[in-house]
Amino acid sequence: MYSGYMSPEYAMHGQFSVKSDVYSFGVMLLEIISGKRKGSPSESDGVDDIRKYALTKWRDRMPLELLDPKLEGSYSQNEVIRCIHIGLLCVQEDPSDRPTMAEVVSFLNNPSVDLPMPTEQHRKMEDIVGKIGLESSSDSNYESINLMTVTIHEGPKAYYNCTRNSTFAAYSAYRSNVKTLLAWLSSNGTNNARFYNTTVASQDSAYTVYGSFLCTRDIIPKICEECVIQAAKLISSLCTVAKEAIVWYQVCYVRYSDRRFFSTVEESPQISFMNDEDYVGQVGHFNNILWDMMNDLRSEAASASNKSVDKSVNITDNQKLYGSAWCLPYLSKENCSWCLSDAIAEIPTSCCRGKSGGIILYPSCSIRYELYPFHKAHIITPPGVPPPLPNSPSPYASPVGNDSTSLESLRFKLAKIEAATNRFAKENMIGKGGFGEVYRGILSDGQEIAVKRLTGSSRQGAVEFKNEVQVIAKLQHRNLVRLLGFCLEDDEKILIYEYVPNKSLDYFLSDIKKRRLLFWSQRQKIIIGIARGILYLHEDSCLKIIHRDLKPSNVLLDNNMNPKISDFGMARIVALDQIEESTEYAMHGKFSIKSDVFSFGVMVLEIINGKRKGCSSEPEGIDDIRRHAWTKWTEQTPLELLDPNIGGPYSREEVIKCIHIGLLCVQEDSNDRPTMATVVFYLNSPSINLPPPREPGYFKSNRIEDSKTINTELDNTSDSINEITVTKFFPR
Repeated sequence: MYSGYMSPEYAMHGQFSVKSDVYSFGVMLLEIISGKRKGSPSESDGVDDIRKYALTKWRDRMPLELLDPKLEGSYSQNEVIRCIHIGLLCVQEDPSDRPTMAEVVSFLNNPSVDLPMPTEQHRKMEDIVGKIGLESSSDSNYESINLMTVTIHEGPKAYYNCTRNSTFAAYSAYRSNVKTLLAWLSSNGTNNARFYNTTVASQDSAYTVYGSFLCTRDIIPKICEECVIQAAKLISSLCTVAKEAIVWYQVCYVRYSDRRFFSTVEESPQISFMNDEDYVGQVGHFNNILWDMMNDLRSEAASASNKSVDKSVNITDNQKLYGSAWCLPYLSKENCSWCLSDAIAEIPTSCCRGKSGGIILYPSCSIRYELYPFHKAHIITPPGVPPPLPNSPSPYASPVGNDSTSLESLRFKLAKIEAATNRFAKENMIGKGGFGEVYRGILSDGQEIAVKRLTGSSRQGAVEFKNEVQVIAKLQHRNLVRLLGFCLEDDEKILIYEYVPNKSLDYFLSDIKKRRLLFWSQRQKIIIGIARGILYLHEDSCLKIIHRDLKPSNVLLDNNMNPKISDFGMARIVALDQIEESTEYAMHGKFSIKSDVFSFGVMVLEIINGKRKGCSSEPEGIDDIRRHAWTKWTEQTPLELLDPNIGGPYSREEVIKCIHIGLLCVQEDSNDRPTMATVVFYLNSPSINLPPPREPGYFKSNRIEDSKTINTELDNTSDSINEITVTKFFPR
């Protein structure tokens, strides 16, 4: 019998993965349906019996007998049975058989999606545990560990990752070099070193091994030494044939690889812990304080000589928030900031939203926050804020009191921007559009920035402009271009963004030679990244955001060709007549999240086909791409849509699947289009039956969309629907 809500692999072997959370969710789902719960004195059977009872009733084709007999009111038998089905899928014994939470959400939101049958295995737990841990995966799809019911300081002692896609022979020279490297790391743990890296070279580079260890900076040398020695022993015993491995303890980690990972940003594998307690208080105020502190930690750690910083700030007069951030000492300031920014972006998405504490741990950096001091540096804190002057409001009476500090941290002086761009020199201009001109700039510390100099009239005054900038700056995701700050001087309104070096997706699609550089694997990664960024804006950010101007020129590509969506939030800042209309708005002045889905579908077809709107070398416009895709689909020749200039190998099935998804997104009726959560689920599911697409919209229908759909999206705003053409914010 397994313990409570813990998955069997954790209860028996201390192994955790995202599938452990899925298991706990499945148990809760069955509890909610049956009314039975863990520890209820009136129930003789525990959580484990609920699972067995549910499976028995399912096998006997009597699932409704699981339903709580005290349930009042009407209900749908099909919905109850589907929820029981999903719950049983989540509590399957083998973690690899359980769905991801993205799949679970799609199952719950899409009644038409076929569900696999749940299984009941009785295999050796060693065989199951061997499949999990923290397995590496491609394209930044990291496995994270979320401890839902265990506080951070009470978690299991060690976590490890042994890559399974790259191994070596048990008695090879590589194995010998690994042993030598681990011995060197262990011996250097005795030298009062907090960080150490080394290489065991070989005449044959295939046998060269790179390794390092890191200890948290507030532990005594003896503890660091013991931790490194223990971690080296553990990694040797657990990862006997893996070419790359890492072991994490609470105060140290040890790592080796056949890749030279020194000086690079490594974000996989990832571990994230959350405090099991929700924050109790003014959540909006807490979130503002938290984000301000996270951004301060990021910038201060990146600038520190040892790439590490601790901080504490007041939430109220009687409560403090404590934070800590570190990067590997060899990282540059830019790379440290980049790594920590990605870690911070995990807090509201995959880790700790609404929680009173959490840790995001990457191999290259980590960030943590708590309501209690967890480092020695927190014990001695800076003097508190002096009491307010008579007749002045308390600085903590509302979130506005802290926003001023946050705004100041986002403010750039015009002289600094002019120096960075050489007074907006023409040679530094890298783009021009409806919102204004964009310049590349270099700050005095060497950081590259993108400077957007807004033109035209604005719907807002200075105060509103600054407030909207502050809101947008809090939106952080690896597939969004990060807003760094603003300038509001001498009638200038300027936005400062992170610099994304590889220009836009439009830049590559507009030229046949550049398109050849986009292999299918890169195009697929770009499609998935864009989908994740839009999903964050629609559902996972602190606000509900409709972009409303999604197009290839608003998708930038970083050094690794990862997509980053830009220009989200611009409707609040610029005049409303400077944006481009999408299908539904052009016809009826209607907008919803399905408008973004439509735009995404168009981009998917463009990325696959290589044609884009407004390209002078292409006789077919964007409308013809949709028509052309639909024609090829109905003629059962979808691969003829694929760019003939595409380089590298590709999977026919993956291409056809992406065309299918693109056509689902551009269907004429917005009600037929999937949500972005469903799109992400489709893209990440290797084998799934997609619904057949209906004909795309071509701007030629006189049908007006169901006003209920639009009103549902806009009922939380006071702005007229005909005034909105780009992004809209909705409180969650």
